[in-house]
Amino acid sequence: MFFRSIFLSATALVGTTNAHVKMSKPVPYSADKVDTSPITKAQYPCKSQNGFTVTTMNPMKVGEEMPLVLDGTAVHGGGSCQLSVSMDTEPTANSVFKVIKSMEGGCPGIEGGTNNYTFTLPDSIPNGKATFAWTWMSKLAGQPELYMNCAPIEVTGGANDKSGFDALPDMLVINLDKSCEQPSVAPTSAAGSQPSASPLPPNGGGVFAPGASSGSPAGPTAPVLPSTSTTLVTVTATPTAPVGTGSPSTPTTPSTPGGTGSPATPTTPSTPGSGSGTPSTPGGGSSSCSENGAIVCNGATQFGICNNGMLVWQEVAAGTTCANGSITKRGYNGRVVRSHLMSRRVAHY
Repeated sequence: MFFRSIFLSATALVGTTNAHVKMSKPVPYSADKVDTSPITKAQYPCKSQNGFTVTTMNPMKVGEEMPLVLDGTAVHGGGSCQLSVSMDTEPTANSVFKVIKSMEGGCPGIEGGTNNYTFTLPDSIPNGKATFAWTWMSKLAGQPELYMNCAPIEVTGGANDKSGFDALPDMLVINLDKSCEQPSVAPTSAAGSQPSASPLPPNGGGVFAPGASSGSPAGPTAPVLPSTSTTLVTVTATPTAPVGTGSPSTPTTPSTPGGTGSPATPTTPSTPGSGSGTPSTPGGGSSSCSENGAIVCNGATQFGICNNGMLVWQEVAAGTTCANGSITKRGYNGRVVRSHLMSRRVAHY
C-alpha cells in the first residue's frame, strides 16, 4: 500500500512536469530553461525569470512562410492562440506586443497532440531585431491560464518606420489575475442562479471565437420616460327652446380630463317656463323676467332667454337683430328661431 502511494505520487509529478505545451520553433530565449507551465503575473512577459539569452537568432523575412512548432500532448481541449511581435529585445511588463495572427479555436490541438501551423510577417513589421511571442488561452485547463513563450527574431524586408506596426491590434493579455479572465465553458446554470458563459464552439473553443462570451456587453437600452399631458375641457351650452315653448336639452357633462389641470365649469341652462322679462341696461349682466323660455331683447344687439325668472344677456350673432321677442336677419321680416348649439373643445398640451 505504501509502495503504491509512492508510485502514484511520482506518476502525478512526472505528468505535471511533462504536461501542457511549449514553443520549440522559432527557438525561444534561454531555450534550455523553457518549461510547459502557464505564466504568472510575476513572470509576464515571456517567463522573464529565465532571462533573454539568445540561444539561436531566428531570421525572418517579411512575406515568407515560417513554421510554428509546438511540443506537448496536454492540449486541454484546444483554445485560442495568438502570434505577436514586440520591438523590445528584452520585453518588460510595459512592452507593447502587436498581433500578427490569431488562431481562434482548436489551438494548439484538440486531442492527443498539437497541430502544425505556419505564419508570415506582415510588411508593417519594422526591420531589425525584435521579439516574437506565442500565447495560448486553453479551453479545459480547469482554471484560467495563459501560456507564453518568446523568441528573438531579426526582421528583413519590412517597414522603415513604426506607423503600420502601431496600427496593429494589441495582444490579448488575460488570466494573470482576477481582474481579467476568460469566461467559463460550463453549460448554462440551473434556474435561479446567475447563468455562466455560453458553451464554446465544437472546434476547440476559442476565447475570441464567435460564440465565446468575451468582450464588452452591449450598452443598456435607454429607459422610456413616461409622457405627461394636460387636458383642458371647455363646454359651452345655449338653450334650444324657441319663444314660449319647449324645454332646453340637458348640457353634456364633461369627461374627467387626463393628466393635470381642471376643466372649465360649463354653463348650465335651467328649465324654461312662461312669462316676460324686463330688460336691464345694455352692456351685459343679468335681469329678472316672468315668462320662462321667452326671448327678451335688450336693444337690437343683445338678447336673453328667461330662465326661472332670470335673464343673462348675450350678444346676437353677426348679421342678426333682436326685436319684439324675436331674433331675425337684418333686412328680413320673417322670424328666425336660434337652433341648439353645443360645442366641446379638448386641447392637449
